Amino acid sequence: GPTEVGIAGFAFGPGTLKVKPGQTVTWANNDDTPHQVTVVGSGQRSEVMLKGQKATMQFDAAGNIAYICGLHPTMKGTIEVAGK
Repeated sequence: GPTEVGIAGFAFGPGTLKVKPGQTVTWANNDDTPHQVTVVGSGQRSEVMLKGQKATMQFDAAGNIAYICGLHPTMKGTIEVAGK
């Protein structure tokens, strides 16, 4: 299935994305404002994305991974990693 999360209107869409272990997720910034994907509880973060830029991360371990925008912490999303 799709593994891209759009960023628009200071929101991640979809807010929850389901992937399999080892899949790569791509975030695409469609806002005029810079954004950064930061995984909660870890040091993992993307580069700051300007409008039109993308960032990717790979998720190998099963579980629910919460993330926020490092520049706008009220923006929240979840990656659900399940299956094989």
